[in-house]
Amino acid sequence: MKYISIKNILAVAAVVSLAGCLKKNEMNVDPDGASSIILFASTGNNQASTSSEFMRYYSDFGVVNVGDNGQFNINVMFSGGATAPSDITVNLALDTAALSTYNKEDGTSYVPPPAAATHFPTSLVIKKGTQLIQGVAKIDITSDFDFAKSYALPLKIVSSSYGVVSTNLGTTIYSFGVRNKFDGHYSWKGYSLRAGDGAKTGNFTNSKGLDLVTGGANSVNFGDLQVWADLTGVGIGNPTLTIAADNSVKISSSGGAYNDPAYTSRYDPGTKTFYVSFTWGSGPSSRLATDTLTYVNSR
Repeated sequence: MKYISIKNILAVAAVVSLAGCLKKNEMNVDPDGASSIILFASTGNNQASTSSEFMRYYSDFGVVNVGDNGQFNINVMFSGGATAPSDITVNLALDTAALSTYNKEDGTSYVPPPAAATHFPTSLVIKKGTQLIQGVAKIDITSDFDFAKSYALPLKIVSSSYGVVSTNLGTTIYSFGVRNKFDGHYSWKGYSLRAGDGAKTGNFTNSKGLDLVTGGANSVNFGDLQVWADLTGVGIGNPTLTIAADNSVKISSSGGAYNDPAYTSRYDPGTKTFYVSFTWGSGPSSRLATDTLTYVNSR
């Protein structure tokens, strides 16, 4: 196998099963009457629904850190109704045009990675007497990996030494999700202040907890709005917590949230707890939220 590098992509293993998916006009008939179609094949559990003409496969690689790497499988199949009559060399390549089409049709914003942290096979051989070959892609998480971007790897079967490449299953979009170490589901209690409003001012415990969702290598976004004491939402946008090397925390939001200057917002790695306080609008004397968020489990 030959390999090519493309940077900063985690992707997913999988492609699609043959049943019910081949178009009649794709079929090539050998002299013995058997069809000979080459296509991507499913690994079974991570197909993503889409309105696009392309299949997309998604994988959640969980919590990753710089220096980690991951792997995913690429399966290619001979659909001749039997086994391959001879060794079949299948060549693969990136198809960025397909990714652009996919984004336009499905309303997504995936981008291909820059070059050099992901390695995938550019050729695979389906051995005589078999129907499927599995290649392995390796993904390195480098220091410039952008956790905030939506990456996807569009692959295309560009040629085959035998048979005909499927027109609808010969291109596949591989996307992935990664999480930083702060990402997860947290218990949630705190205090809110809205001057002159007794219902929205006071201590609270939100039994639903709160998801903190990866926003960057060292930041997480609230999965919901901040709440008042009556558990109704505060209309300042979902706050973002950015964690510095010394575990201090900066708070921001689209609606203007910022750190309470009288409070040291911080993260305790020993207990996986955030202690944060922030204000907005006319300031801490009239608008304030102070939260304790303790890690419970992964999302």
